Amino acid sequence: VSEGEGATGWTVGGVGWYRKRFPRPQSLSPGGKAELRFEGVYMNCDVWLNGVHLGNHPYGYTEFAFDLTPHLRAGQNTIAVRVNNAGRNSRWYSGSGIFRKVWLSVAGELRIPAHGVCVAMPEVTANTALVNLAITVENGAAAAREARIRARLIDAAGVVAGVADATLTAAAGATSKAACTVRLQSPHMWSAQTPYLYRAEVILEVDGKAVDITTVTVGVRRIEIDAAQGLRINGETVKLHGGCVHHDNGPLGSKAIPRAEERRVELLKANGFNAIRTIHNP
Repeated sequence: VSEGEGATGWTVGGVGWYRKRFPRPQSLSPGGKAELRFEGVYMNCDVWLNGVHLGNHPYGYTEFAFDLTPHLRAGQNTIAVRVNNAGRNSRWYSGSGIFRKVWLSVAGELRIPAHGVCVAMPEVTANTALVNLAITVENGAAAAREARIRARLIDAAGVVAGVADATLTAAAGATSKAACTVRLQSPHMWSAQTPYLYRAEVILEVDGKAVDITTVTVGVRRIEIDAAQGLRINGETVKLHGGCVHHDNGPLGSKAIPRAEERRVELLKANGFNAIRTIHNP
């Protein structure tokens, strides 16, 4: 009865339903936003809130989200999720259903949305590094708001290594952008052998009060690539020894278990791999 046969591990697939009741978030203010974010559902996922169809996400391996705010009720609310993994739709074991984390995020009228901080490094040397942060701000209010953005890079020891700030006029009911450049002195460089990481912390303030905070993990490194010398990281040539790694963890199935993911990368690295082709499951 398995349409995918050996390509999908002789699994049958089919249709599954999930339901969850939850109270309306008390912290949701006028102009605020409640968002339900799925890290991955395999596949053909439909979502309803209190009987209202929020949308469909067909692909099984990418993140997606829905705005719950217009359809929330006072008291209890019900989320229903329908997943349809039927037929021949894969050539490897895919698993079925909600196999990664699901998040309910609640923010105020002025907020930094998911993936609202983009990091670039136009200049990286052993002595200094410029870290550019492009920040997106959403304003759910009916009037424009003046805001300040404070950014700081914190090293692995918890010490602030660099700071920057910017001002922003957020248009009413719209998305606005700001930019900060943090200068690091004698930066700790990231490489495959020494993967040193900073934490970029971005604070959104109104009238001197923090209204939203987000963090992004940052590795400071200079990447160059050309036909003559290939890939160079921090000036050193790097040969890629990569694997095409699928999303499942063998007998553990496709459920994303954080420690299992870490262990897999540790095993790959211990056996000489330094790259993963994530195109199979971004």
